[in-house]
Amino acid sequence: MALPLVLLAHANVYQYHDSVLRPNVIQYRRVGMYTAEDAPSHGAPGDGSSSITLKMDFRRTHFQQPGVIQLLVFHASQLPLVGTGSGAARAFCCTPELQMQSVPGCDRVGHIIVNAPTTRHGGGSDDARRLRARDERDGRDAKGGGGGGGAAGGAKVWMREVSFGENQGEATVDTKVAVHESGVHYLLLSSCDVQTGEVLTTGETSWLNPYGYLPGELYPFLPFFGAMSGAYALLAIVWAVMCARHWAQLLPLQLCIGGVLVLGVCETATWYHDYHNFNAGGTRGLAPVVIGVLVSTVKKTLSRLLVLVVCLGYGVARPTLGATAWRVAALGALYFACSAVLDVASNVAQLSEVSVPLRLLFILPVALLDALFYWWVFAALTRTLAQLSTRRQGAKLLLYRRFSHVLVVSIVLSAVWVSCQMGVIVSDALDARWAWLWIFDGFWHLLYFLILLAICYLWSPSKNNLQYAYMDELSSVEQDDEEEG
Repeated sequence: MALPLVLLAHANVYQYHDSVLRPNVIQYRRVGMYTAEDAPSHGAPGDGSSSITLKMDFRRTHFQQPGVIQLLVFHASQLPLVGTGSGAARAFCCTPELQMQSVPGCDRVGHIIVNAPTTRHGGGSDDARRLRARDERDGRDAKGGGGGGGAAGGAKVWMREVSFGENQGEATVDTKVAVHESGVHYLLLSSCDVQTGEVLTTGETSWLNPYGYLPGELYPFLPFFGAMSGAYALLAIVWAVMCARHWAQLLPLQLCIGGVLVLGVCETATWYHDYHNFNAGGTRGLAPVVIGVLVSTVKKTLSRLLVLVVCLGYGVARPTLGATAWRVAALGALYFACSAVLDVASNVAQLSEVSVPLRLLFILPVALLDALFYWWVFAALTRTLAQLSTRRQGAKLLLYRRFSHVLVVSIVLSAVWVSCQMGVIVSDALDARWAWLWIFDGFWHLLYFLILLAICYLWSPSKNNLQYAYMDELSSVEQDDEEEG
């Protein structure tokens, strides 16, 4: 058995409704947690505390023999010490064969392999108040006994064994585990004893940080989208004032820029509202997520179309797109449809947990359309630059050369950023760099904003928009001819 990769949590209050735990199967959750000392902020509902609450009912579907399941909570530094082997060959359950091989941590057959200090608790039907008090005491002992994390530091793995008697089919866990070290924390549910049979899980797990329910890896998005919504709003106001001053001279392109700015405000404000509610309640409502995804998709689509029509020379080198307009519209509609499906699947259906072939079915169309966009953008930009150079339109040529520099810089930054992102993923350093993973997504939002800012600067409204757009400059030769005439 191997642990699949999950990058982000979609809720921090996880609900279980008759979730099936089968023998020799490991279920897990992965969430970034802060201690009170390391947390970026404090406030309700966390109020400075950091803990993981487990309220779970377990019910066996068939039972005649005694059985046991195990719950583990531990810091990511302890993950290499849970199980044995690596990759797809990694095993988590202790078997007679592994015990004969003297695998470290394989002490009891039918139990999970843990080669680290543990705080063990037995019984799934004990008094919940007494168990909670004992868990909190053990948490303080773990902190005092080891401190800093990892095996060398002596940090303990919290373990609860839920035992079933010969004719017992139900058990309950109601407890709270204190968090004493910042970092990614894992919750593992294991059923290594074949005699246990299938177990249905009902209840919830709550992961509470000192500031609220937002996972540590997602918390930076809250101030980030707050700042981005303010930046978009400020730019939109400035653009609206400039458009109002030169309303009679406005180009259709400049109205499109204003529309993209409004979408940017709506997108970032929607995501800020979503993360704020997530932090307060622990779950992400379906409606805000879908609305945020659709608004983001519309903005991404229109942003790409805006760059494309600019490169085609619309509003500067040519007054209309002519027959090219329907091809631009068709590409935009197709991109919106494919991107919407991908984004909804990623944010609502947890695309990271589905099979690779199905994941590629969502990702490949968007990747191919993005490639088509990039090819068309640079082909159109090259053609427009050549036309302006041939016609000796110096001012317009300078404008497009500046815009080409913006695009080249953005492409270089994108390539460098993707390389860095792939390096982190390949190096398997996600847990170690958990607090900075948000930057991978935040970078693209910031890059889109900076490109839009550059477009606003280059195509800002002025009193001679129409003349500048639709009239050609006279070349020096033509000017000399007119003077001689």
